[in-house]
Amino acid sequence: MLVLTLTAALKTLHPPQCVDTFCVGPTPWQMAFLLAGFVFLIIGASGIRPCNLAFGADQFNPNTESGQRGIASFFNWYYFTFTFAMMVSLTIIVYVQANINWAIGLAIPTFLMFLSCAVFYVGTRIYVIVQPDGSPLTSIFQVLVATIKKRKLTIPEEPSLSLFNHVSTKSINAKLPYNNQLKYLAKP
Repeated sequence: MLVLTLTAALKTLHPPQCVDTFCVGPTPWQMAFLLAGFVFLIIGASGIRPCNLAFGADQFNPNTESGQRGIASFFNWYYFTFTFAMMVSLTIIVYVQANINWAIGLAIPTFLMFLSCAVFYVGTRIYVIVQPDGSPLTSIFQVLVATIKKRKLTIPEEPSLSLFNHVSTKSINAKLPYNNQLKYLAKP
């Protein structure tokens, strides 16, 4: 976000404004700086978005009633604030960028991101950090091997009765009813 804000704020990092119908494009260095900002955004988003829900849910004990309520409350607040932030960014921030200044319109979310990072790091001593068990690649390879080994198995006549659908009592997941939605996709 800071790189994109600098791209809009500093005159040397973006092409000059068009005069009548004559426009000058960006220099290779200006384009490289802009693309570097996009690459940093992609890396940052890919590091935060898949982890923040799991990290937030890890702060609660799913085996207690208060922990289950906490998880439900966390997801409610997460999606409420996410939707509210999207509404603000699609109205107020876009208005500022279109009518006031691009640099200010990019500086507002940049400042808010720095503020959220500071608040996050202040609380690092009180967070519950769940250590990973094993490698995720092992699970992926196990699924691939099982898929290859079982590719010629036939589907049972009554899958809802004959398949083993065990749900652990320690699991916070609910048991979903069987349906035939993907039945015809599985047949060769």
